[in-house]
Amino acid sequence: MNTPFLDFKPAEVKRNKEVYVAFYVLDPTNEKLKRIRIRCNRIKNRREQYIYASRLCFEINKKLYEGWNPLTGENPAAKKKVSLTESAIRYVRAKEKVLRKDSARSYRTKLTFFVKWCEKEKIANWLCGRFSTEYAAKLLDDYGSNERSAYSYNSMLQFLKGMFKWFLSEGLVKNNPFELFKGKRKEDKRRVTIPKQDRIRILNYFHKRGMTEYVAAIRLCFKYLIRPKEILMLQIKDLNFDNNMLRIPPNVSKNHKERIIALGYDVMKYFQTLQMYEYPQDLYIFSTNFKPGERLYTTKNLFSVWQKMRERLSMPETYHFYSLKDTGITEMLESGMPSKYVKDLAGHQSLAMTERYLHISDAKRILQATKIKF
Repeated sequence: MNTPFLDFKPAEVKRNKEVYVAFYVLDPTNEKLKRIRIRCNRIKNRREQYIYASRLCFEINKKLYEGWNPLTGENPAAKKKVSLTESAIRYVRAKEKVLRKDSARSYRTKLTFFVKWCEKEKIANWLCGRFSTEYAAKLLDDYGSNERSAYSYNSMLQFLKGMFKWFLSEGLVKNNPFELFKGKRKEDKRRVTIPKQDRIRILNYFHKRGMTEYVAAIRLCFKYLIRPKEILMLQIKDLNFDNNMLRIPPNVSKNHKERIIALGYDVMKYFQTLQMYEYPQDLYIFSTNFKPGERLYTTKNLFSVWQKMRERLSMPETYHFYSLKDTGITEMLESGMPSKYVKDLAGHQSLAMTERYLHISDAKRILQATKIKF
């Protein structure tokens, strides 16, 4: 049989100087048919060689018609000749089942970049095995050329490594083209604090616009050291109105440890004014327009409002929303609050993380204590 097939050519018995079985299967690395040959010379009798080869042909062809490919294994995804981008989509769908909502959203964002990049390079319909180290280098160069931070670059690299590791386990590739690439060195994080006079201007800006919801989010970050992403993931059921307590669940907390925070009148007044205890318990506290709702808001929504305020008030670009937490930690340490309490409130993994802020406090104390004049 010499009829060409899309994924294989059936096995045939060949009798020349020796008896062997030959067939062709699709090589996923280049999408070309590759010849496979199985010799029968271990059997001494030539007639028995032919009988064995004929039976072997029958078994091989049966498996080939069922989708088997010895170069990729018997994985269903490999059988169906799934494209590079479709395989990437399947990977993210599989991960979404075990990821937190914010992590799943991050995976989808990276997937979108990968798919669009493959379409731009006209390789979206390739088999996964054709994606080489050269293409991996080009993708990372293109991603990093957009002035992305070391954190973003390393996050994308880890995503791609994980995805191709999954491809490897599924029999879609023979190696991981991203395995040899290393992440960028992270720069020391610049801890910028916001002076009190500027914090007052910020609060006045939002109060004048009636954005009390956003002010509540600001207070949670500054006074209670709750991270922006954690703030947006909080639900009404996490509030205890009887004891004025807020619970940061393990699935919300960055370090996956539960935190219980006592809230002051400044924030509880906002929650009570909304009569939030009458809302369905599974609503997010800060949803659309930062009011209670079903939609999980992203930090992008939070930061865009902050950026607009910063531009209107002509404030430095170093004033980030996250700077509120840095400022709160620094001022707590300056006031003499023990590092251990600040650590627990901020949800830091160790005291060392909290004490990174001490150098700012110490520098300010030295400046205030120094009265020497020239």
